[in-house]
Amino acid sequence: MAGRAKSQTNDQGDASSVRTLTKGLRVLGLFDEKHREWTLDQLAEASGLPRTTAHRMARTLEDARYLVLEPDTNRYHLGPAMLAGMYLSAGFAELVKVTRPYLEGLAEETGESVTLAVEVDGVAVGVDKVATSRPFQPSMALGTIIGDLANSSGKIFCAYKSPEERRRILAAAHPQLTQFTITDPEKLAEELDRVRRDGIAFDIEERTLGICGVSAGVRDQAGALIASISVVLPTGRFGPAERTRHAEAVRSCSARLSAFLGYSDPNGRSR
Repeated sequence: MAGRAKSQTNDQGDASSVRTLTKGLRVLGLFDEKHREWTLDQLAEASGLPRTTAHRMARTLEDARYLVLEPDTNRYHLGPAMLAGMYLSAGFAELVKVTRPYLEGLAEETGESVTLAVEVDGVAVGVDKVATSRPFQPSMALGTIIGDLANSSGKIFCAYKSPEERRRILAAAHPQLTQFTITDPEKLAEELDRVRRDGIAFDIEERTLGICGVSAGVRDQAGALIASISVVLPTGRFGPAERTRHAEAVRSCSARLSAFLGYSDPNGRSR
């Protein structure tokens, strides 16, 4: 009898989870080419869900970054977590195609894994990677949200934002992912100033213990920061000498790629 009761409880829990998932998918399914944004009231009406249920679904999807709520308009749009299944169709296919030879060259030069990230709604999202034959392999799946400031790519994207945007980001809570994660706003501000000055960002076990990274930004012909390139490797292979060597390699690679895309720095030097 106890086993049957437990089974019935599990079945009820599974059924409840399926119903919740169905409601969430119903909300996500409303977003298409003609309906890129929805208010909460519109989501409730179009999905046929009670407003409280629609709000709960939207908040859950927002927390998981499947949806993003624009504070200025109070409208939802698809978020970066959707990128895993659609990043190629979202226009990154050409960027990946163009950057791939540069990533492969950087991986060959450094002997380490290389990743390409773009910024989607304020977070760095990985869209390509080149692994090596060495035992260490980055666990990043394409479309994965890499993180915010506990990551070298996230630091690159944040460092070049307007002062207002930087203040807003720094004022937000930053989780302590490891004992090396920088969470103090003043120290983060100093770190971003250094990144902006040097053009290079480091992640020294700030996101994941045992893993380090170094990143540089990629700009297009208009000077817009469109991506970051990173070398990712285990801590044991990231001593002071390697840190300097890989930083120069990443900086040089991003400069060559930016120059290929038509970018020239304000001093007239292609990079």
